[in-house]
Amino acid sequence: MAETTEVGPNGETTVIHEAEIPEMDEKELRKIEQYVINLRLGDSRKNIRLKEFLKDPKDAFYRYPYYSMLFSGPAALLFMITGFSFTWGTPTIDHVILFSVWIFIIPPAITYYRKHKFVNKVEEYLPNFLRDIAEMSRAGLTLPAALGTVAKGEYGEMTDEIKKMDASVSWGISFEETMEYFAKRMNTSLISRAVALITQASRAGGRVSFVLEAAARDASEIKTLERERRGNMAVYVVISYIAFFVFIFVILMLTTRFVPTMYEASQAVAGASAGGSFIGGFDPDAFIRTLFHACLLQGFMSGLVAGQLGENRLSGGLKHSFILTFIAWVCFLIL
Repeated sequence: MAETTEVGPNGETTVIHEAEIPEMDEKELRKIEQYVINLRLGDSRKNIRLKEFLKDPKDAFYRYPYYSMLFSGPAALLFMITGFSFTWGTPTIDHVILFSVWIFIIPPAITYYRKHKFVNKVEEYLPNFLRDIAEMSRAGLTLPAALGTVAKGEYGEMTDEIKKMDASVSWGISFEETMEYFAKRMNTSLISRAVALITQASRAGGRVSFVLEAAARDASEIKTLERERRGNMAVYVVISYIAFFVFIFVILMLTTRFVPTMYEASQAVAGASAGGSFIGGFDPDAFIRTLFHACLLQGFMSGLVAGQLGENRLSGGLKHSFILTFIAWVCFLIL
């Protein structure tokens, strides 16, 4: 403790005890400064997604497709509760449930489709972007300077993302953190793997251009394999649709041919003792309703399978599920 003596206006003496501040070298001061900066950044990032959504809801839905479920879920639930109050105990309740499911899955299906389409186009330009950065780095430019030069070019759907990265670097954020933020926005395994490789090489130092070229080559080969896979699996998506059409054709034949025959037989033997307990109790409406439920379930699950096969993700099957269930609903509606 350090002591300081002060004399008051009336001549009294006051002793003030002051805590000694330990001397710190430049390295320790930088650690404290970095800690304070990270603390402030952490505070500013709290509820950042909520702030982004309030600022630009359309862009937020574009980047985070699952946000749409926060609206489609309550809307579907409200529609279902309202519909139940009017159709409870009647066959029309099936349509209420079906429309509620559609209300829930259609917004996510649209947002996921748009997100996947955008990210796929960004990944198509990723190898060219990395190669150009590597060429600039080989020419002697630093990575931030190379990024600024590349930002002036045209890279399709990736152009806006490159400009955002350039602006981020110009604001003082490091190249590594900027690339990591880009990977988080895109949220795909291909971009995350390439960014992780580049950032680790950049932090380690050395000839980053070789790492950039390797990442570009790896991304290009992966996109080539993905295109081949989509081409091969497209056949199975078509098979899923054909299988559903065959299933619904059989169901419609049962509905239009078998059910009327069974109903006529039940009417003919209604008064007979033999077999009357089974055939005489045949309800064609209940049987058709069961077939309708089977078609809807088959269509919904076939759509999910088609999405998994074609795009390797269940969310990609939501649009197929809607299409197939809509076809089934229309077929039974016109009977």
